[in-house]
Amino acid sequence: MKASRYNRVFQSDSGAWLAFNSWSTALAELDPSNLEFVQALLADPDRTPVDSDDKRAIREALIDAHFLVEDEADELGELQADLMRDRFRTDQLCLTIAPTLDCNFRCDYCYEEHLKVHMSQRVQDALLAFVEGQARRLDQIAVTWYGGEPLLPKAYPVVQRLSHKMVELARERGIKYGAEIVTNGFFLERDKMQELAALGVDRVQVTLDGPRASHDARRHLVGGRGTYDRILANLQACVDLASFQVRVNVDRRNALSTLEVLEDLVAAGVGSKVRVYLAQVTEEGAACGNIQEFCYSREEFARTEVELYRAAAERGLPLARYPFRIAGAFCIADRLNGWVVSPTGALFKCWHDVTLNPAKSVGSLLDPQQPFQKVNEDRWLQWNPLARSGCRSCGVAPLCHGGCPVEAMAKPDSDRGSCEPFKFHLEPLLELRHLRGAVASGNVPARDVACR
Repeated sequence: MKASRYNRVFQSDSGAWLAFNSWSTALAELDPSNLEFVQALLADPDRTPVDSDDKRAIREALIDAHFLVEDEADELGELQADLMRDRFRTDQLCLTIAPTLDCNFRCDYCYEEHLKVHMSQRVQDALLAFVEGQARRLDQIAVTWYGGEPLLPKAYPVVQRLSHKMVELARERGIKYGAEIVTNGFFLERDKMQELAALGVDRVQVTLDGPRASHDARRHLVGGRGTYDRILANLQACVDLASFQVRVNVDRRNALSTLEVLEDLVAAGVGSKVRVYLAQVTEEGAACGNIQEFCYSREEFARTEVELYRAAAERGLPLARYPFRIAGAFCIADRLNGWVVSPTGALFKCWHDVTLNPAKSVGSLLDPQQPFQKVNEDRWLQWNPLARSGCRSCGVAPLCHGGCPVEAMAKPDSDRGSCEPFKFHLEPLLELRHLRGAVASGNVPARDVACR
């Protein structure tokens, strides 16, 4: 036996000794009376005497939790195999569909150009033919409705029609179908959510950059009117119909008031019914140049994030994000059978590319793939985080698989990928997990029929 390369053993601020493995995400508190034995066993498993029932039980527990692995185990190779196995799956079709690029909001950090273009019936029919052509080999279809704003009056009929057709196809072919929607929440009234639920949408993401004053200054309508109260009211009306995730986009302007969003959700009676997560505002977006000074670096965001988690724990507020293992490809972008469908029928890999010049596309629903599009697609599928020395040696690689491919590939000379915050605040997060006693419900993203 040998120790896993993904072990982390440390003493927390409370004095407790904790052991964590980023492959299994097992977290154990070590009894002080057994600490010396465990440390010796992890340092030299074959030469450390295991001469009592208690020690044998500890050794078996360490094996079960992946702290100890077989001598011939190639953990890096296994990580690479998991990534490639998931990347090149053909039994799962992952679609992010933008029925429009238009939006009723004007958020100052948005990376999209809000083009008034909507998906024609010709493109819809081509998309349905595309799905039909793959149906014979599919076990799962995972759809994310995106935009622009997919619930705009001119876009929602596209969601309705395509959903009806794909749900019917999946039912006829015995294919598992799952859908989620990323919406600003302004048009998400209860009757619409009831219809969406009937059409297979069981996961919803909305954004609140609150409290009200902060949110309305950042996420307002085209004419400048605030949106906070209406989104919160819609959450209250719909929260029992799907699994809701509330995203809070964080930069220097609203970080200190982030927890007020959670207090508002608790006061509205939905605090325990939604999963809140924090997202970093970055300066790469098309509209972000004017707020660059407010954007955190990745390391700064990690420190801010864990401070907010600590404060939430002290105040009993439902905010936590504990380490979870990515079982395969990082997101839709580095999957062979993952596609972002623009309203024009152009196919992309990354959500951020959907409003870009067609020169960034990887294909089209209306025309055969062109040579330049194949070059673009191959670039995504060739991305290999473990080709970078920093990722190969990283102790948390199973938690991120190199991070966001588009961010990582934008820095070809870097020795690492696009590090997730876990890289910078793992131990404080594990201390919080230990103090709270268990992983918070809903912390780990669903991956059954979802493509991140």
